[in-house]
Amino acid sequence: AVCGSAHGQSCPSPLPRYKRRSLRVATMASQSLKDTIKEKIATALKENLKMDEREFQNPWATQDKASVLQESRCFGDAPIDSEKCLNLLTRIIYLIQQGEKFTPTELTDLFFGVTKLFQAQSTRLRRMVYLTIKELEPAEQEVFICMSCLIKDMNSKNDCFRANSIRVLSRVLDPAMAAQIDRYLKTAIVDKNPFVSSSALVCGMTLHKSVPDVVKRWVNEIQETVNSQHVMVQFHALALLYDLKKGDRLALHKVVTSMARSQMKSPMAECLLIRYATQTLLSERDPSVEKTLMSYLDSCLRHKSEMVTYEAARAFCQLAAMDTEGAGGHTVLGYDMTHATTILQIFLTSPKPVIRFGAIRTLNMLAQTRPQTAARCNCDMEPLLSDQNRNTATLALTTLLKTGHESNVERLVKQITSFMSDISDVFKIEVVRAVKGLCLLYPSKYKVLMSFLSSNLREDGTAEIKKDLVDALILIISQVPASREVGLLHLCEFIEDCEYPNLCTRILGFLGEEVPSTGQPAKYIRFIYNRMILENALVRAAAVDALSKIAMKCTSLRRDVLLLLQFGANDNDDEVRDRISLYSTVLQQCVDENNEAAKIGYKDLMTAEVNFSLDALYDTLVSQHESGRLDGPVDVSSLPSAEAYAATAKAQAALQPEKKKPGVPSAPAKQTAAEVQQKEAEQKATANAELQRVITEIAGEGVLGALQHSCKPKPLTESEAEYTVQCIKHQFKAHLVLEMYVSNTVQGVVLENIEARLSGLAPNYTEVGASAISRLEYSQNGSAFVVLQKNENEEQGGALPGSFGAALRFLQKDEGDDLGYEDDYPVENIVVGTGDFMFPRALQQGQFKSVWEQLTAQGVEATQKLALNFKTLEAAVEHITGTLNMSPCDNTGKVEQGVRGHTLLMSGTFLGGQTCLVKALVGMDPGRGCVAKLSCRAKSDKVAQVVSSALL
Repeated sequence: AVCGSAHGQSCPSPLPRYKRRSLRVATMASQSLKDTIKEKIATALKENLKMDEREFQNPWATQDKASVLQESRCFGDAPIDSEKCLNLLTRIIYLIQQGEKFTPTELTDLFFGVTKLFQAQSTRLRRMVYLTIKELEPAEQEVFICMSCLIKDMNSKNDCFRANSIRVLSRVLDPAMAAQIDRYLKTAIVDKNPFVSSSALVCGMTLHKSVPDVVKRWVNEIQETVNSQHVMVQFHALALLYDLKKGDRLALHKVVTSMARSQMKSPMAECLLIRYATQTLLSERDPSVEKTLMSYLDSCLRHKSEMVTYEAARAFCQLAAMDTEGAGGHTVLGYDMTHATTILQIFLTSPKPVIRFGAIRTLNMLAQTRPQTAARCNCDMEPLLSDQNRNTATLALTTLLKTGHESNVERLVKQITSFMSDISDVFKIEVVRAVKGLCLLYPSKYKVLMSFLSSNLREDGTAEIKKDLVDALILIISQVPASREVGLLHLCEFIEDCEYPNLCTRILGFLGEEVPSTGQPAKYIRFIYNRMILENALVRAAAVDALSKIAMKCTSLRRDVLLLLQFGANDNDDEVRDRISLYSTVLQQCVDENNEAAKIGYKDLMTAEVNFSLDALYDTLVSQHESGRLDGPVDVSSLPSAEAYAATAKAQAALQPEKKKPGVPSAPAKQTAAEVQQKEAEQKATANAELQRVITEIAGEGVLGALQHSCKPKPLTESEAEYTVQCIKHQFKAHLVLEMYVSNTVQGVVLENIEARLSGLAPNYTEVGASAISRLEYSQNGSAFVVLQKNENEEQGGALPGSFGAALRFLQKDEGDDLGYEDDYPVENIVVGTGDFMFPRALQQGQFKSVWEQLTAQGVEATQKLALNFKTLEAAVEHITGTLNMSPCDNTGKVEQGVRGHTLLMSGTFLGGQTCLVKALVGMDPGRGCVAKLSCRAKSDKVAQVVSSALL
């Protein structure tokens, strides 16, 4: 009654005490079991999380070739153990991929054993058999063993067997047997199963390299599969169709344009077509194709697939680098590329790392040619500086360096310093080059940027990175005058601990050129002297040269440098000791005797340039020694230049008959590129030999002296004329030889006794003699020579201008006419200008400045201001280069787009072997048009005046 409730329900009776105790024990045991399970799960999870931190244990590391070959006997067991064979085949492929070498006998045994596994019906085993046969690459005499099995699988009902057997056939098939399975492969291309169709197309790509004629028969089937609904089939079909058509330009254009007009289902095929369209546009400008392909690329920017829109935007950026007409703007081949840059800008904020990397890499490429266009995305590039992927962050940084503003330089340099140690060497080099370009763009920021470069010089790095850093510092010092002393100190600090002798010697050579022009050259002597006593012989020799160059230009330091050189007079290296002895002797004369002649000789001694051939000097000394004239002086002014000596040596070699081994017939062979070049050199040498022979007959042996140089042929008639004539000018010190190269292009006409008649030679030239062409039949060529003597004019320095009237006189005989008749054939006037006395000689990159400074001390300078009648800088630069006939230096022959001024640097060798340098400042003035200032430096005042006045 007490336990009853108001509702009349009774309470349950309480459990007995022993039952309550059992229940508590069971509950505790259950809880303990749960805790144990939780602890084990937590331990397992921790172990899994630490898996990446453990050292990877390769399960195949203990495999060896001997055990595999021994176990390969299981391939012949009956019945076949599929699992055991699968394991063994996997081990064989692993060993081959690791580079394990099998002998031909071992490969043959393995191949025969693997072919026995075709009897097994296991799908997994059969796929491994296919892979193993491809890796073993059986010989031609062994392939026939498995051919029947592969062809049987190719016609089976199992699509997996069919597709894989086709792929194996493409790798092992003998080209001679390709025609036998031609119809099978044709059928497979249009198969309903996309795996089989795709495999047949891939087989076609492989066979096209060996049997293209067989694959070309499948064009209809391939074109049918291009319209397939399956993405991979369409992709492979387009790739194979391109391979078939790429040899025919018109057919290729037709395929690309027709595909561009259609709608492709596969994004991968679309990307492939975009690349083919871009290649077509880059190869040539065809208006009929350009409009269609550019419209197609523009439409791809609106594709729903990210990969297609990215590929189209990348194509626009590639075309932007090629399209020089639209440089500085936002158009590519007349199409607006704003949409392309907008897509890349959107991709910069993508959550996918690969898309961000692709977008910033493309913008980095665009910034090299059109930084203003890429600068539109700067606001979205800056967040990428903190990207987790360091490659993406580095590309973002280098792009911002190319497109950023001067006010952001310090902040960007701080960002660079924070992760330079985390990026690869390739990206480090990109950063260095970007910093170098930024310093040249904003010279006022040289302190910050050079400090960054020098700090990286002190860090550990490869020789390539150090070389790029040194190149950057040297270029900045050369281009930014205010940075000279700061940069030189950075280089001096670097050579204190430089571990690369080649870099050290280069820096020492640069210091020898630049230190004399600084405010306090004495403070750099210590760094150079330390290298002379602490480094290897190569660096010590370079340090001796650097100190000697400084002493040559800084008279106040000569005694100190002389004392330092004498400290190293007992060096253990012959080269270093000889240099110290030579420089000390001449420097002692300059200091003690105040000998001006010694000073001039010392300057020549420190100059790397010589006006004559050293081989010619050696030959002259040998000849003088053999004749017994040991006391006679050698006049170096009469020695030929290096180019003239080389031409003479080739001519003499061409006159020597070719020696053949007796009894060994010469077999015709296909000429390589090197053989073609050698043949051209031999032909040139033969021509020089003919020139020497004719000159000897006309003027006598040795009268004209050594050949200085030969000018390029200049046509005197139209190329369609009945008789074409070219004039080649051969320059000698006191003579000019004109070679009239005549070609007879009239069929049925023979020319005899062909002579060159000149008029208007006075007052600068006098004719010495001439030679004639005896007979010239149809399609034959020949040369008539005229030797002219220069009537010396001291003011012209041997460069006598002239304009001669010219005509050919010959006896013309028509077919069947034995008598013939005489005829005169007038040609254009022969003009001799300043450029004809100049031989273009290129200098190494960055060498112009040092040679220019040398000529400051050893030569003279002549300057001329000009007004040129040209509308563009490109035309003016081309005219100056062509008129002076000199070689542009330091890539100054090309004018950058959009600039109003340009500096053209040129070098050449004037008549007589005199080095000549020209610096031309060309600009477009709004009021006066194209103006120029021409400065010429040479050792001869007459040469400098003649060259600087050549454009008047």
